[in-house]
Amino acid sequence: MEKLYVNEISPGGAVSTVGLFYSQAEAEKIVGMLRANPDRASYRYEIVEAVRHVLSEKQARRAVAGQKE
Repeated sequence: MEKLYVNEISPGGAVSTVGLFYSQAEAEKIVGMLRANPDRASYRYEIVEAVRHVLSEKQARRAVAGQKE
């Protein structure tokens, strides 16, 4: 079974996860609905595999921890 996250990227670069989806079609449907919202016109959306999403979060945390040292 496919596991995909839909991430919303604000104009300022903040990333938030919209949700976890189990098919590409389901994820694309949500992205289409979000893009149709005029309040979100300047936002970007990305669909990523759940495993890759978790790894990128861990890498980001390590990078932040490394900068503090």
